[in-house]
Amino acid sequence: MADKMEKDVCCDTKTDDTCCSGAVKTLILACSGGSNVGQISNSLMIRFHMEGIGNAYCLAGIGAALSGFIESARAAQTILIDGCPTACGRKALEKYGVEPYKYFVVTELGIKKTHDFTKLKDETDMAFFSLKKQL
Repeated sequence: MADKMEKDVCCDTKTDDTCCSGAVKTLILACSGGSNVGQISNSLMIRFHMEGIGNAYCLAGIGAALSGFIESARAAQTILIDGCPTACGRKALEKYGVEPYKYFVVTELGIKKTHDFTKLKDETDMAFFSLKKQL
């Protein structure tokens, strides 16, 4: 059942959300794992969205095999931000043949994976400025 791609609608058609409309050119997906680097990844996705670099997008929808999410990711340029070398996000995309346009791993920026969330703001700021230069 996990390998079966389910037919589903990823957006409420009564809203102005364009995640499945094909109108979005760049989608930003991020790890949201249970460590500091997972949370940094998610925060980076939101900040890049707010900067107008692309639209924040739901990696869990792809992992859940929801066809609308998968097709939207295939049709767009995707920026993927994984937290660590485990690369859950990359593996989810690979499963459906989606190749990221840009791919980043937060731990490759020198941020150590921990469960200490007290430095998230500073670590996120450092990662943001480092990655923004690469976009």
